[in-house]
Amino acid sequence: MAWKDYLPDFKGALKGFYEENVKATLETKTNEFKELIQQNIAINTQTQKALVAIALGIFFLLAIAYFWK
Repeated sequence: MAWKDYLPDFKGALKGFYEENVKATLETKTNEFKELIQQNIAINTQTQKALVAIALGIFFLLAIAYFWK
């Protein structure tokens, strides 16, 4: 008889615990995180476009003020 015959099935217990409790939660949180990242990227893109427009406006106003006679 080997030692593994006396020890409980840790691998099976951990696999069962993962499949029953952790797997569903992990998959849901992963999907939620992906959705949040996509929303965040969309908001950041809009913010970046607005900042570029503001910077161009300031640049043109300064150029007009500098070259105006």
